[in-house]
Amino acid sequence: AALGELARDARPGLPVLVAVTGASNVTGECWPVAELARVAHRHGARILVDAAQLAPHAPVDLTALDVDYVALSGHKLYAPFGAGVLAGRADWLDAAPPYLAGGGATSHVGAATHEVRWTTGPARHEAGTPNLLGAVALAAVCEALTAVDRSALHAREQALLSRLRSGLAALPDVVELRTFGPEAPRVGIVSFVVAGRDSAEVAAHLATRYRIGVRDGLFCAHPLTRRLLSEAATRSGRTDLPPTALRASLGLGTTAPEVDTLLTALATLP
Repeated sequence: AALGELARDARPGLPVLVAVTGASNVTGECWPVAELARVAHRHGARILVDAAQLAPHAPVDLTALDVDYVALSGHKLYAPFGAGVLAGRADWLDAAPPYLAGGGATSHVGAATHEVRWTTGPARHEAGTPNLLGAVALAAVCEALTAVDRSALHAREQALLSRLRSGLAALPDVVELRTFGPEAPRVGIVSFVVAGRDSAEVAAHLATRYRIGVRDGLFCAHPLTRRLLSEAATRSGRTDLPPTALRASLGLGTTAPEVDTLLTALATLP
């Protein structure tokens, strides 16, 4: 309904781009991207999916999702920092002003002022010396993930996720953050708070005592995380929740004993 209202309210002839996350970096919950794409296209809009948090945990099939653009970050996908991907329909990308103006993005530069013709394709937005190492590393990661059984990896991650969430739910002072219902599909990410405890102090204790790395703060999504913290307080009836949260992420190297160690550490906080 909201997408339909957006399309109807747009000025005639004005392009509409709907941007949606594939999996929330705050809660790990997955959004119904394929359904949203159908609604967007029905109203003449295009859709971009931010797959930065989704791609490391599950295959991203552009044909099945029927999205127009996809963006992802290399460092979330086990590649070095500084590399990423924006892929999608060429017409808007070729019509857009270059992201960077410089060598490689131009097809012709004349003597007259502003006599510049920009190239089309990826080079239009990739002026200057490319991040060669980042691109090669990102390609290697994608090739490696394509060669393995992603369904088996996903099933393994889901088992670890269930183990973690069940263990957290059994701790009386721990409250999970979520946008949807408790059974909503999600990737291997859980955000939570420990009532009466400062999240930064808990994270520091886990790191120094147990060598467990968790993220503390508002996760680069301050308004959403603050709203979820407020809803968690209402849902749990706790008035002593801290103003920031903790996030545990499961990856290819995570093991069941490591999940159990985290749960034991939280259960025995000094």
